[in-house]
Amino acid sequence: MKLNDSEWCEHKPTWVGKIAVAACGECGRVDWFSDTGPVDPAEGLAYLFGNYDLIDHLDALRAPSPTVLAYSAPSARKRKNLDALPANVWLKVAPDLWLSHDHETLLLSTNHQLLLDNLTRGA
Repeated sequence: MKLNDSEWCEHKPTWVGKIAVAACGECGRVDWFSDTGPVDPAEGLAYLFGNYDLIDHLDALRAPSPTVLAYSAPSARKRKNLDALPANVWLKVAPDLWLSHDHETLLLSTNHQLLLDNLTRGA
C-alpha cells in the first residue's frame, strides 16, 4: 500500500483468535476484521483487550490527548495480544481513541469525555 510518493508500507493482518488486526506503525492505519468481513473497532478492541485491568490514569507528555490510561494484562498469555500491534507508536484504533504499548502495558488516549468515562467505569 502506498503511503506517499516516496514511502511504502505493508498492512499484513495478525490473527488473535477470531479477530484480525492489520496495524501499520509507519502510516498509523489500523483495520479490524474477522473471517466474515470488517469488524467494528470497539468490538476488536474489546476482544483483544477487554479483560485488561486499569492500573493508572496518567498525565500525558507525548500522547494525542492530555490523559493516558494504562492497563495491564491479566496473564502472560493475554499480554501476547499486544504483539498484534506495533509497539512504541500511537495508533488511531477507533474514532477519538489512540493506542500504544511497550510490550507490557497497554496505553489508551482519548479527548472524548464520554469515551474516557466508559474506559474508566468501575475503576
